[in-house]
Order: sequence, then structure tokens, then C-alpha cells
Amino acid sequence: MTAWSIVVGALGFGLAYVNGANDVSKGIATLVGSGVTDYRRAIRWGALWTTAGALLAAGLARAMVGTFGSGILAVGTAPTFAAAAATLAGAALWVLFATRTGLPVSTTHAIVGAIVGVASVAYGVEGVRWGALGAKILVPLLVSPLVALAAVVILVRVAPRARPPLAGAAGARVSCAAERPHALRLTLDHLHWLTSGATSFARGLNDAPKIVALLLAASALAGPGVLSQAPALFALVAGGMLAGSLTAGRRVTRVLAVRVTSMGHRQGFVANLVISALVTAGATLGLPMSTTHVASGGIIGAGARRASLNRRTLRDLALAWAVTLPASAALGVAAYAVGSWAAP
Repeated sequence: MTAWSIVVGALGFGLAYVNGANDVSKGIATLVGSGVTDYRRAIRWGALWTTAGALLAAGLARAMVGTFGSGILAVGTAPTFAAAAATLAGAALWVLFATRTGLPVSTTHAIVGAIVGVASVAYGVEGVRWGALGAKILVPLLVSPLVALAAVVILVRVAPRARPPLAGAAGARVSCAAERPHALRLTLDHLHWLTSGATSFARGLNDAPKIVALLLAASALAGPGVLSQAPALFALVAGGMLAGSLTAGRRVTRVLAVRVTSMGHRQGFVANLVISALVTAGATLGLPMSTTHVASGGIIGAGARRASLNRRTLRDLALAWAVTLPASAALGVAAYAVGSWAAP
């Protein structure tokens, strides 16, 4: 393995690590926010299913690799190692900063911003396929959180609520009916765990191929080696996501779990059901979605009928989302300027 391959591996693992730290929250915040479990158990659960999704993405989400591998650069553009490495660095640096400050941000947006910023400088503005960028990437990114919010609001309104136990003629509760709410609560808790796992799985399925696509491009330019093989890269990315989730996933989870809105089991269950369905569909069809934005839209939708929506937190989220594209682009360009002289 060449020295440059080691650099690629380190950058890829670093991006996957900060992705895990920032994004594990998207599948488990409702578990904590609704009181189903504590942070430690929720993070372990989310990390497990995220890793499974990232590993299985090697076979289930190859279309996403094509979208982020060559779908953004114009035909005929000859990529360089310096630009590929700078793209990884720019996205990783922004997500790292956001994670340290407790801001849930989109790794997908960070990658897109870094690609566009670096490509515009390294290859010229004509090196970017702007039409494909808008139609196949930006539109799904913008529309999906609105769809999630609307779907959760509708489903929360129509989903049946647990009924109270019936009373006997003398005012005593009927024993068989008295057990029903308890059984229903346990069943709903279990289903909530399942939808949380499904969301975490979808997140790994959605994000891993995007990082692998960048790594494949950079590895090919760095020279032959084990990291030029897709299975090895998916394993590397899955390991980085797992490590980041377990060691640094709590800070952002706290924001989404308790600082956006309050929610019950039913709202959290419905939110995760919608999030997992949308993100899984996008990953398998090669339509990029931001799990962060979809999850935030779902969580906001779960509290849309409540007065508990925290406007200050919503403002901070919106600001972070708006800054992600230019910030990651700027960091990518800075990394390109620093590293271009040393790259092969």
C-alpha cells in the first residue's frame, strides 16, 4: 500500500467517523426523546443498525456510488488526487466542527459542497455538471424533508390512540381489559425500537456509498492497493461510522431528542417509520437524501401540533443547514490549496 493510499484511508475513515458521530442521532433521537430508553442503549442500538446498513450498502445501494462517483463532474473532466483528497477533507472538517458544537448537519450536503467547491477551482466551473447536480441531487435533498414533515403530521393525526381500560358495572376495571393498555404500550415500544433500527439501517445504506464513491476516486488516483476495492472501502466506512457513533454520538443526539420538541411513543414511532421509508427508497434508487434533514422534518412534524417546538433550536438548525454548503466548499478549497503541491 502506498503512502497516498494510507492518506486516502485516513481521510475516508475520518469522514465516516464524524458522520457516525453526527448522524447516529437521526435514528435514535425519538427513542430518547419519548422516554423509551436512555442515551447509552439508544446509541448502541443505532450504531449496530447503522453499521449493518453501511455493510449491506455494498450490494443494495450501488446506484448511489455512481451518483457521487462521476455523476457530478462533467464528461471529459480528468480528476486529480489533490482534488479528490481535498473533497474528503473539506466535508470531514465541516462535519467535525458541527459535531463538536452539537449541530445536526448533513454529511450529504457537506460532500456536495466540497465536491462543487473543489471541482470549480481545480477543473473550472465547466467541470461541474450543473444540470445533473440540480435535478438528481439538489431536488431530492430539498423536497425530502418537506415530504417527511407532511407525512408525519398526517399520520400522527390519523394513527389510532391507545384507549383507556373499560370499567365494570360497579366501577371496577375489567381485568382482561385492564391488561390491554399495558400490552399495547409494550407492543408500541417494541415497534418503536424496530422503526428506530430501520431508520439507522437506512442511514448507513444512504451515507456509506457516498463516502465510498469519493474514496474509490481518490484511491484510483493514489495507485493500486487494497483500498481500491469497493468491499474493503465499505468495511472501512462501516468501521468509521461505528466508532464515531459509539464514542461521540451523544452531543448531537441530545439536541434532536430534547431541544426540538417533546414527543410521545406514538409520535416517535410514526416519525421513524416515515424517515426510514423515505431514506431507504432514496438509497436504493440512487436519489441522494439527507438523513439529517429528513429526520429533522419528521421530528418537527411529530411536534407540529404542539406548542413545545423550540424556535431557537429550529433557527440554529436552519442556519447550520444554510451554512453547510458554502462552509464545506470553502474548507475543501483551502485543503486543495494546501495539499495540491504535495499530491501525486
